[in-house]
Amino acid sequence: MNCEILATCSALGYLEGDNYHKETDCLESVKDLIRYLRHEDDSRDVRRQLGASQILQNDLLPLIVQFRQDKTLFDACIRLMVNLTQPAVLCFGKVPDDPVFTHHFMEVTSHLQAYKEAFASERVFGILSETLYNFLQLDWEQRQEEDNLLIERILLLVRNILHVPADPCEEKKVDDDASIHDKVLWAIHMSGFDDLVKFLASAQSEQQWSMHVLEIISLMFRDQVWQMSLLAQRDLQELEALRQKENAEKRSRTLQRGTRHSRFGGCFVVQGLKAIGDKDVIYHRRLHKFKSYTHDEGKAVRRVPKRNQRASECKEQRRSALNVRLFLREFCVDFLENCYNRLMYLVKENLIREQSQQHDETYYLWALSFFMAFNRGNNFRADLVSETMSIRAFHFIERNITNYYEMLLTDRKEATSWSRRMHLALKAYQELLLTVNEMDRSHDESIRQSSNVLKSYPKMCFFDCTKRMVCIFYISMDLFKGSF
Repeated sequence: MNCEILATCSALGYLEGDNYHKETDCLESVKDLIRYLRHEDDSRDVRRQLGASQILQNDLLPLIVQFRQDKTLFDACIRLMVNLTQPAVLCFGKVPDDPVFTHHFMEVTSHLQAYKEAFASERVFGILSETLYNFLQLDWEQRQEEDNLLIERILLLVRNILHVPADPCEEKKVDDDASIHDKVLWAIHMSGFDDLVKFLASAQSEQQWSMHVLEIISLMFRDQVWQMSLLAQRDLQELEALRQKENAEKRSRTLQRGTRHSRFGGCFVVQGLKAIGDKDVIYHRRLHKFKSYTHDEGKAVRRVPKRNQRASECKEQRRSALNVRLFLREFCVDFLENCYNRLMYLVKENLIREQSQQHDETYYLWALSFFMAFNRGNNFRADLVSETMSIRAFHFIERNITNYYEMLLTDRKEATSWSRRMHLALKAYQELLLTVNEMDRSHDESIRQSSNVLKSYPKMCFFDCTKRMVCIFYISMDLFKGSF
């Protein structure tokens, strides 16, 4: 333990019950911690020590809750929390290969997960929402530079908290049970922070925050699929269908087993299923196991090299609690009706002008795919996604796919990262094609005409691009199987 850091943490104050008593040198101590983090070594020793001492849970959060009127102290605490909660990948540059640094990386990640659990509080997000609301009430001329910096830091702090990955070992939860991410989302909803996010996405005077807003929205829906619009009634229907299926399987097993016990498993001839020769297969096991029968039973499993394995999804999908899904569905509907076209236009313009950070287009591609798919499944309206249904959108995604494919061939060390980005771009391109197909089947003549305009401007270029995207997809699957 670094004695100077330990003494600085002690000089912040102490928590007694629900009340926090700050010391006289509290503000200077927070600034000292910010300076220590600026000069930490490659092992991130300062960050790891502050995480082990739980400074964010025991000191910083109580400080911003009780002393939010002290603007200087509040600003310094937010600055420190933004630094402490930044993703571990940004701290180390990449996932380390060295065992020692891998241990440090996992330690920082565990501290981030503890921070996220501490932020699952309506009171904390209420303070952030109230502060952000007060700044947004000011006209552009009345805001000072420090106010804009604090707005950006609050957005970055929420972005960092939502970015923290879940711990599958700690969160062994089933579907419809609230995870830590769900609790954070519910705190955002109850504090009204989600309404502020939608305001920032739609207000003309707040367009400078468009990239931060898109990142927050994308991370809010990180664990969701667009089919979440199928909510309470569909859940009851699925539950009833599963119950009927289970009862049918029980009856089937009872009839197959019979009332008389036999130690002989049985010997059956499977008509129509040929063995190695011309005769039918002879099955030597119980009938209820026949559904899983294959000709490969009993054979030694052949090991497939990692580079030749079939590509698989990065993570499993999990269904959130019902109240969270209801809130997110309502958010999706409001966002599509009031914010989607404007926000996606601003973000794409920033990406084209290269005014944002590198590789930020991944959030744009994900949002395009998710919200357009949601729009198709929830009373399709072409006017809600008109911004991304354009020739410029097709060209933008095609250019990114081509760039990702070239980087796959040249930058072999980062092939996995480039393949994930190309996977997002291909999903976005697929969603554009599905939306065009949905427009073709519309009963509105004007929507069908718009679809024909898209397909015929220019006609050959559109279909050539589509075929080229399909070819790139299959070639990349052969080159980097298992990278997605």
